[in-house]
Amino acid sequence: MNENFSATELLQRAHALSKKLEDAEIWNEIRFFRKDGITVLARVPGEYWEIDLLEDGTTDVEVLRSTGDLEDETSIERLISEFSEKPKH
Repeated sequence: MNENFSATELLQRAHALSKKLEDAEIWNEIRFFRKDGITVLARVPGEYWEIDLLEDGTTDVEVLRSTGDLEDETSIERLISEFSEKPKH
C-alpha cells in the first residue's frame, strides 16, 4: 500500500484501533517509537503485540508469545544487568 498518511490520519487510525481493542477489553496503549509511524502496544495473557501503523499505509504486527517458563526473583538482577545500557567509553 503506497498511500501516505498525515500525522493526523495516523493518530486517527491509532485511536480507532485502540478503541477497538478497548471494546474487546484488551489492554493497550499508543506509543511513539518510530519516526515513520505510531505504535499500539497490546497485552493479552501470554502474548504481547506491537502494532506499527506506518505513514506509507502499511501495518506491521509483531506478536511475542510467552513460553510459559517462570523464573524466580534471582533472575531480576541478571535481566537488568543483561539489558541495561552499557557505559560508553
